[in-house]
Amino acid sequence: MNAKQWKYVIPLTVALAVASAGCSLLPGGKGEGETQPAIPSLSPVVEVSEDYYGSIQPYQQNQTRGMLSSMGYRIDFSHLELGLMEIARETFPTADYLFQEGQLITRDQVRDWIAEEKAGAPNGKQKTSSLVHVLEHDYLRKDDQQLAGMVLGLSLTPEYQDATGQNKIYTIDELRAKGQQLAAKIVQSVRANSTEVPIVVALYQVPEPNSSLVPGRFIMSGTVNANEASVSKWVPIDEAFFLFPSGEAEKAYPQQSLQYDKLKRHIQSAFKEYIGITGVGRFMGGKLTEMTITATAEYDSRTEVLQFTQFAAAGIEQAFEKSVHVNLYVQTINQPLGIYIRPANGEPYMHIYRK
Repeated sequence: MNAKQWKYVIPLTVALAVASAGCSLLPGGKGEGETQPAIPSLSPVVEVSEDYYGSIQPYQQNQTRGMLSSMGYRIDFSHLELGLMEIARETFPTADYLFQEGQLITRDQVRDWIAEEKAGAPNGKQKTSSLVHVLEHDYLRKDDQQLAGMVLGLSLTPEYQDATGQNKIYTIDELRAKGQQLAAKIVQSVRANSTEVPIVVALYQVPEPNSSLVPGRFIMSGTVNANEASVSKWVPIDEAFFLFPSGEAEKAYPQQSLQYDKLKRHIQSAFKEYIGITGVGRFMGGKLTEMTITATAEYDSRTEVLQFTQFAAAGIEQAFEKSVHVNLYVQTINQPLGIYIRPANGEPYMHIYRK
């Protein structure tokens, strides 16, 4: 493969797919006449595309930036932001719209929404709120650079306290219902500011506090038509991430866990140095759509890195079906060494770093 064929890649755990990368998982499309939100969808894998939104200059940051650092929750912000942009593309195509960070929702508004949620607890002493954060993205028409649509990302935690003060966990369906209730209030508040453009709402479940590798997930999306103040349709999103190897993955997906374990043993048995290998699998609708594998070893020789990457790539071909997008990242503790990417039903490519 020559240099012109090399491509840059984005890890799955930090992003959602751009629309051109694969088929949408939910039906959607634009109708004729006035722009109304399409049914949002997520693509199954991450691919690099030049079809990104342009922006206006000077670049303006949203007013809620930095709030999450003081809230004690870990949010894979890249996954959240790029996922919202992917959802937006269904309604606001990049050919016709520009992106701008949210300019309407303020820090005080987000704090008030969270405070209202706490005050609504049965015992009046709830220490946590199901609502963690609200992220706004704005979309402007290219021809006049006027606001034409919004996407709101509501980050939610399933942890809550019941009437007796005991800590509980919402089920996924309960969290979706809770998110819909919160979205109804927030949309009405946004509409009170005379914003009559179409709005797309996405519910995002934050990662578990004890997991530093598995990102959060989108659980539902809804659409608000222009000049309306309520969500007209909600669509559940069945997205899940699992760490490999882990007891959770083995219980939920035993066949995929077995395949991964065989691949791991196969790779580690061929090289003398210790190689730490971890994987993160993304499942959409219960089907494995992408596997990201990170191999960590202290290699001094670039030829050994090359041989290892080629050997691992051959094992990947045997372990996973062609429909599964696979990312392999070879690294030391401090620096990347090589990458191998096999797109779903596409041609694989590899790159070894010189330094």
